Formats: sequence, C-alpha cells, structure tokens
Amino acid sequence: MDRLTFRFGLVLVILVGVTTLVVAQWGSAIGLAVGGVAASAIAVLASRRLRARIDELQQALVAPVTGRAGRRLGWTRPSAVAELANTVNEAAQHTQSQLDAASAEQERLRAVLNGMVEGVLVLDRDGTTLLANRRLRELFDAWGNVEGRTPLELIRRPEIDEALSRVSRKEPVSIEIALAADRHVEMHAVLFPDEGRLLGTVAVFHDVTEIRRLEGMRRDFVANVSHELRTPLAAIRGFAETLLGSDVGTEQRDQQLGVILRHSERLSALIEDLLELSRIEGHRTPLELQPVDVAALCRNALRDLQPRFDERQITNQLEVGTTLQASADRRSIEQVLLNLLDNALKYTELGGEIVVTLQDEPGRFRIEVADTGIGIPEADLGRIFERFYRVEKARTRDHGGTGLGLSIVKHLVQAMRGEVFVESREGEGTTVSVRLPLEDFG
Repeated sequence: MDRLTFRFGLVLVILVGVTTLVVAQWGSAIGLAVGGVAASAIAVLASRRLRARIDELQQALVAPVTGRAGRRLGWTRPSAVAELANTVNEAAQHTQSQLDAASAEQERLRAVLNGMVEGVLVLDRDGTTLLANRRLRELFDAWGNVEGRTPLELIRRPEIDEALSRVSRKEPVSIEIALAADRHVEMHAVLFPDEGRLLGTVAVFHDVTEIRRLEGMRRDFVANVSHELRTPLAAIRGFAETLLGSDVGTEQRDQQLGVILRHSERLSALIEDLLELSRIEGHRTPLELQPVDVAALCRNALRDLQPRFDERQITNQLEVGTTLQASADRRSIEQVLLNLLDNALKYTELGGEIVVTLQDEPGRFRIEVADTGIGIPEADLGRIFERFYRVEKARTRDHGGTGLGLSIVKHLVQAMRGEVFVESREGEGTTVSVRLPLEDFG
C-alpha cells in the first residue's frame, strides 16, 4: 500500500467515525450533511494530489527532449506507483542515451563535412537545402541560414540549378563550372535513396582551379620546349644537309660548321637547364643549408666572368656592407650568382656597369645585382620568372640564353627558404634582389 492510499483510508475511517458521532448527537440529516462536505473535501485533496503525480510523470517522460536530462522521479517507497516511477525513469534514461548518441554522431558528421576540401550540398526531395558545409559557402560566398532555401537562392548559378534539376529526374550529373576567368569547379551530383525511397540529392563541388592551371602550364611548357628545340635543330639540319649535298669552299664550310656548333651548344645548354630545373622542382637535388660566405663566392664569380666583362667593356663592382653570413646551400648560391650575373651581362650595353651589393637586414641577408642595361617594361615584370617567358620575341634567343635562368634562380632561392624580387625601368636598368635567412657567425 502506498502513502497516498494509506492516507486516503485513514481520512475515510476518521470521516466515518465523525459522521457516526454527528448522527448520534444531532440526527441523521445533519450527520449526512457533514459527511458529504467532508467527502467532497477529501475528493478535492485526492484529485489534486493525483494531478500532481501525473504532472511529475509527464515532466519526467519529456525531460530528455526538453533539455532537462537530469530530471527523474524520486518515488522510492515500495508500491505500484514506485514501480511506475522506476519504469518511467528507465525509459527517460534510455531516451537520453539515444539522444546523446544521435547528438554525438551529428557533431562528428558536422566536423567531417566542415573539414572537407570539397563543398557539399544536400537537398531534400522537394529540392530545398538541408545542409551546406563550410567549403561550399566559401566557394559560392553563401552565408547565413541555408536550410529551406533553393539552390538558385543559395548559389545563384543557373547552370547548377539546371544540373540539379536533371539529377531529380534520376540522372547523375558531372559538370565543370567556370566561376571566373581563372576559377573552375567540378560538380558531381546523385540521388541518395534509402531502402528504395528517394530522399533527396547530394552534390559535391571540387575546386579544380589549380589542376587546370597546372595543365595549362604543362601545355605551355611542351609548346615552349618544342619551339625552343625546333629552331636550333632546323639550323643544324639545314647546314648539315648543305655540307653533305654540295661542294663548298673552306671558308663557307667553316662558317656553316660554326653555325652548327653554336646551335648545338645552345641545345646542350637548354637541355642542361631543363634537367636542372626538373631536379630542383622534383627536390632531387639535396640542399645542405649551412653558413655561407657570400662575399667570397661573389668575388670568385666576378673573377670567373672577368673575360666577358672585358669583352663587352662593362665595369663591375662589389659592395660589401656586412660581415654576416647567409644560411644557404653553397652550390645553389654559386648557381644563383652566376645566373644573375650572366643575365645582367647579356642585357647591359657596351660600356655599362654591374654592381653587386651585399647587405644584412633584420633577420635576412640581401644580395643585389644591379645593371645599367636595357631594362624591363613594367607590364612584363610579373612574368619574368616564368619558364621561357620573353619580354620581346627572340630577345633571349638572340642573346644566347635559354629563357630558364631566372626560373632556376627563383626555384633555388625558394628551396633555401628565401625570396627573390625584381625592380626595373625600361632603358635605365634592372635590379634583382635575393633575400635569404641570416646566420650571424661573425
């Protein structure tokens, strides 16, 4: 017997006793009246108590879904009501466990989706948005609340909306969209069924801008290499056929052999530069970063190139404003210096000047190679480190270069954790600056 039943029985016994005494004292009518009032009062009290218990039951049952996960019934006295309370508590605990598991799974899914490099868009069967991850919002600049919006409202791209409409007709779609002149996105979209029922559409967007850029670079590289090889090969073949097919004098033969030799040397230089660039880009040339006396390397490079300076009547000067050393790879620094000086010699007119300056900056070692040459137009400054890029047609070829020197410089400097910059004014000269990490061993 629970507490509520016991109390109700006790009150009923008291009521019967009181009614009996009243009937004996004042008569049956008054006794019955008193008994009726008392019974009504007891009924009201009992109903209120019962209603309170029902409310507690209801609150305990809905507690897991209303955010009051810890609410439980505390009816512990052995009774039928206590057994009901235990059952409700167990049901509430089970429901809370399921809700916690679902919430954890949802958080894991959200973390996975937001960590993806692809944009993900999920639509319901009516074509409205259920989910859009962070990457999709970044790709299409779609922010704010996305649920319930159509793809056209969210992404504002008619071609994507039309493709998703095709998917709703059970046609998997794979298309590429140009978001801008230099931005490309691939979209793959399919329906996702569940036990034969079609629930909606999932679309995945992959940014292929870098892939398309590399494909373009590869096409340009093949075209440029083919063009660079065609000219010397054609010259070598033409003069070789002339020598084989006709009887020419010694002077003319020597002249033609000289052309063949010059073009073969150009081919050899081009192939060596291509192989070197391939080794650098493929990280197949191990770099040993160590303190390097750049001033000593500059003096050696200027001494080795002195005959070319004398031939073109170009003066050179080395200005050393630091006793510090750079953190670099010795062989790579030598190659950078020789390429920069070679480039400056090619494009500096007779009687010009080349100045090499070494200076330390906060945390950096700066190498500057400045010439008084023909300079570079401002429109071309941003592209001179590209492979085979020429400011003017045949300009590099006429000066005997391969068009790869500055590209090799850029890749070597970056491999040594440095930076390279160029400043130039057409007709006045060019300054190339290399900044490398500084090592203070002075």
